[in-house]
Amino acid sequence: MGMLIDGRWDQNADRSMLSGTYRREASVLATIIDADVLHALRHDPDRFVLIASASCPWSHATVIVRQLSELSDNVPIQWAGGRRIEGYGLLPEGPITRLGNIKHAHQLYSLTDPTYTGRATVPMLWDSKRQLVLSNSSADIILAFNQAGRGPELRPDNLASEIDKLTSQIFDGLSNAVYRAGKAERQGEYDDAVDTVFDTMDRLEDRLMDQRFLFGDNLTTADIRLFATLVRFDTVYATHFRCTRKRLVDYPALWRFTRRIYQGPGVKETVNFEEIRFGYYVNDGSHNPFGIIAQQPQINWDCRDGL
Repeated sequence: MGMLIDGRWDQNADRSMLSGTYRREASVLATIIDADVLHALRHDPDRFVLIASASCPWSHATVIVRQLSELSDNVPIQWAGGRRIEGYGLLPEGPITRLGNIKHAHQLYSLTDPTYTGRATVPMLWDSKRQLVLSNSSADIILAFNQAGRGPELRPDNLASEIDKLTSQIFDGLSNAVYRAGKAERQGEYDDAVDTVFDTMDRLEDRLMDQRFLFGDNLTTADIRLFATLVRFDTVYATHFRCTRKRLVDYPALWRFTRRIYQGPGVKETVNFEEIRFGYYVNDGSHNPFGIIAQQPQINWDCRDGL
């Protein structure tokens, strides 16, 4: 997988697997988003760049919130993708790669902290004025976009603690658990992860049976983060990551919920199933040695029945 060791890229280093079990390493890069940054996000177009991968669900959530917060004209996107030769590569014709000397996401980490040790993940919020990564935390970037933008309030104060608690449960039980299943190298770890995934989906199905979103009628950050996982489920998690017990379309409430968000203003345009399939089948997991990319399932995402 590769990672940075004291600011230098080591292609053979990997601390994500332990005795056949996938463990997501927490970032040690500090978030430095303050009131001045929030003001500049509104009033200083093109100073900040969102580095995101179209295949990554955590990136996807930040892209959606950027859209809903009406910051698309202020904060350009530098897309990361392709084969991960040195981790995430930065695709050509972006606001960062047009400068010519940056080709890999890990270079931005080293510019920020020349002694950084850890994975070079996306998303990132890059400050082109100070030449540093302000944050590689999707949660912090989402919150900054929501606070700086002009869109709907996605994390109201009266629900903030409940939203954060449910978001954490969804991360542990679903968003990260599908990775535990897909990258497992032991049967017991795989079985435990899959049980966790579908126990969580069963509970979410019950919660959404009689309401539009996780907290009622209004969209929140918890819904967007859940959507970013569910929109990938039948395409890569039920197949490449071997979460085969059920598909998203087998859950009436979850399937309705996911389509409702997909069909919302500006969201469909943020979903790139081709990049999702390439990113997972080619780069995520060692059990596809020939790099065969599965075809997209035939799913009618534009169906409005029951919405």
